[in-house]
Amino acid sequence: PVARESKTVKIGNTSIKVEVANSDAERQKGLSGRSGLGQDSGMLFVISNNKSIPTFWMKDMRIAIDILWLKEGKVIQIDKNAEAPAPNTPDKNLKLYSPKSSVDYVLEVGSGYSDLKSIKVGDTVLIE
Repeated sequence: PVARESKTVKIGNTSIKVEVANSDAERQKGLSGRSGLGQDSGMLFVISNNKSIPTFWMKDMRIAIDILWLKEGKVIQIDKNAEAPAPNTPDKNLKLYSPKSSVDYVLEVGSGYSDLKSIKVGDTVLIE
């Protein structure tokens, strides 16, 4: 597979190495099938149409994550501990996650990471 672009996302004093999902195929696959995430790592989804409200699901996910919704350089919402579904859950039964308003980026990190690093709504986000 093609190596994904990687960047660093800074939130407060925390630096997170992210893989960038900036094509539809990469966004669709996301972290599905992964058995874990590195200590300060995650996946950054680029939302090209920042007028729309994206919907995420946990299809084929094997790990729980925190979903950070980012807009205009700020954390605007955090969905903590999004649980991996049971294997073979039908698509129609998968829980859907969406921000309350449009976003520019979505950052997925391991479950509990935002509490561990004291990341909260309103924090400034810098993508390098």
